[in-house]
Amino acid sequence: MTQTQPFKKSIEDLSIGFLCGFEIEFFLNPNKLQDFQKDMAEILPDYQMLLIYLNEVPKTNHRHFYLIKEVTGLPPEGMQSYEIVSPILDYKSLPYFINAIFILLNEYGAKDNDSIGFHLHVSTQASPKLSPISLLFFLDQEGVLNSKERQYTRDIIKQFFDYSALDWQWIFEEVTRKCYNVNFLHYDQDNHIELRSMGGLGYLNKQNDILTNCFKCLLAYEKALNTPVKSISQGILENYSLKQHVLQTKRVSYQTLKESDQNHIWFV
Repeated sequence: MTQTQPFKKSIEDLSIGFLCGFEIEFFLNPNKLQDFQKDMAEILPDYQMLLIYLNEVPKTNHRHFYLIKEVTGLPPEGMQSYEIVSPILDYKSLPYFINAIFILLNEYGAKDNDSIGFHLHVSTQASPKLSPISLLFFLDQEGVLNSKERQYTRDIIKQFFDYSALDWQWIFEEVTRKCYNVNFLHYDQDNHIELRSMGGLGYLNKQNDILTNCFKCLLAYEKALNTPVKSISQGILENYSLKQHVLQTKRVSYQTLKESDQNHIWFV
């Protein structure tokens, strides 16, 4: 079975194009770093991608892989925090890169814990602006927000819908940022999100779960784009107890949503 086989139907059924990227946080013995760098470079297609090692967090250019020495996380004794940052990738290449990198990390004895994780970046190609409410609804329905971290940060869905439409800008720039496992900070740029709900202790041994969540995220986009707004509205009303009325509208821009002054209406 090929690495893409479990996700073949999901890949083939997608009607819109996606660009993806990811960040893999891990701990490694610094004495193994040089050999790890060499082997990491070997699994990359050298005709288009380079592995660049940096001692500090850079402003990446989205064209190369980066291996970065980090100061985040709580590394075990004798280990250092590192992060692998991918360039912008076609979503169909996710199974190869995630499997290959996770296998290599385990061969080198990389460790994880609840202070680090895997971050997926997704944006759409040549598709209309998606209602962030619709996307958030389907992300929850697909189960990709079900991180144990949510028990400490409250239920993102319930809290999200408890805010009024007047608070759009604050919601997307603060509430749904890092503390809620999904970052909408750059959503106005091709419906871009950062999904941060994957990780924690043992995640480096669960690449299939990581890949499943990645493709569930893409399916959530697909459903948000292709599901009639009436069905989405009904689904929201059936699943959540809202203070707001749900109003069907034509898809509007992110800027319009941010500037909305209607205090009791959610747009879907």
